[in-house]
Amino acid sequence: MLKNLTIFALAILLLYNPAFSQETKKALTEKALMLYRQGKFEKAIEAAEQVIELEKANQFQDTLSYANSLINAARMKEDYIIELQNKAENKNLIARDKFELYEKISQIASELETLLRQALQLNETGGRAQSAQTADVKSELAMLVQKYNPTTKPSIESARGRIDEAEKLLTESLLLNEQVRGNDNDKTLSVVLQTGDFYLRYVNFEKALPFYERYIQTTEKKGGKNYPELMNALRSYASILFTGFQDKESADVIKKLEEITQKKEEAKFNNFNFQLRSKDAVAYASQIVQSFRTEDENFRKRLKLVGKTLTRSNLELSPKLVRVQVKVVIDENGKVVEAVADDKDKKNRARAEQEVSKWFVRPFSYNGVKHKMRGVLTYLEITQLF
Repeated sequence: MLKNLTIFALAILLLYNPAFSQETKKALTEKALMLYRQGKFEKAIEAAEQVIELEKANQFQDTLSYANSLINAARMKEDYIIELQNKAENKNLIARDKFELYEKISQIASELETLLRQALQLNETGGRAQSAQTADVKSELAMLVQKYNPTTKPSIESARGRIDEAEKLLTESLLLNEQVRGNDNDKTLSVVLQTGDFYLRYVNFEKALPFYERYIQTTEKKGGKNYPELMNALRSYASILFTGFQDKESADVIKKLEEITQKKEEAKFNNFNFQLRSKDAVAYASQIVQSFRTEDENFRKRLKLVGKTLTRSNLELSPKLVRVQVKVVIDENGKVVEAVADDKDKKNRARAEQEVSKWFVRPFSYNGVKHKMRGVLTYLEITQLF
C-alpha cells in the first residue's frame, strides 16, 4: 500500500514538473500529428486529449498553450466527423450501421463544441478576445452550432436559439477578421462566403446576396475573372438570380462559371424550398407532423391491444407521411400564383396544389426592387392504412 502511494506521489511530482511536462507535451503533440497525417483519427485524438489533460493539470498553466491544445483536438475531431459522414453516405451500408455512425457523429460534434467553447472562453479571459485565433474559433463554432444540436429532442425555441447564436458568432468573426487581417484577406473572405451560405440555408436571399456579391467582386480583383475560388459563390449567386426571375443576369453568371470550369453547367437552379419563407407552410407542416406522431402512437397501441408486435409486415400498414413537392411561382406580393405538384397520384396532386395555393410566402425585395420567385413548397399528408 505504502509502495503504491509512493509511486502515485512520484507520478504527481513528475506531472507538475515543468520540464517533464513540456517534454511529454511535445512528444504527445508530435505523436498526435503523425497519427493525424496517417488518417488514424481516433488514436490521434486520444493523444491530443492527453495533451489537453497535461495543460489542464499544469500548475504553471499557459492559457495560450492550453487554448492551442483544445483547438488542435477540435480540428482533428472536425476531420474525423467528415470521414464518418463519408462512410455514412455509402449506399450499401445497412440501416443499423448508418444509424450508429450518425450517433457517433453527434457525440463527437458535442465534444467538439465543448472544446471550441472552452478555447473561446480562454481567449476571451486571457486577453486574446481580439485575436485572429478567436475570429477562427468563432467561425468554426458558428458552423458547428448551425449544423448540430446536442439536445436529443430539440424544441423550436432551442433550434432558433442556436441559429441566432450562429449568426452572432459569424458577425463577430467577420468583424474581427476585418480588424486584424483586413477586408481582402483570404480568411476574411472565407467568412464572407460562410455568412452568405448561412443565410442561403434559411432561404434568406436578401441577406445572402450582399455577401456573395462582396466575395465575387473582391476575389475577382485579387485573382482575376477566371480564378477557381470564384466557383465557391457563383453557383449560389446564379441560383438566387434565377429564383428571382433575373434570367439574363443568372445566365451571365453561369457563363462566367463555365469559362472557369471549361464545362457545361448542368445544375438546376429552380429548386429552392420556400418553406422557411412561409409562416403558413411552417404552421401547416407542424400540425401535420404532430398529427402523424399521434396516429403512429395510436397504431402501435392498437397492435398491442390485439396482441401483435411491430414487425416488418404490419409496419407496412402503419400511417405514412406522404411528401409532395409542388413547383410554385410566387408573385411580387408573396402570393402563390402557380402550383404544379410532382406526384403520380392525381388526387394527391390536386390536394397538394389546392392547399399550397392558399399559402403566403414572404416577398423577395432587394435594393428596392421586388421580384417574383420560382421554387418549391412541400405538401404533407398522412395516409392511414390500418
